[in-house]
Amino acid sequence: MTVVAKPYNTWAARRPVAGKQKRIRREKQTAAIQRWAAGKTETIEHTPKIK
Repeated sequence: MTVVAKPYNTWAARRPVAGKQKRIRREKQTAAIQRWAAGKTETIEHTPKIK
């Protein structure tokens, strides 16, 4: 299935992507662990929780 550039009802707002905030938080946490494992930081930085 292909993605249509414009919806048929152009007055409709774009739907939010499900779980995007969770994905961003998970990626930041993974990056913090990788920096710690590489020895660039002494502690693992915690990312703030999603409201």
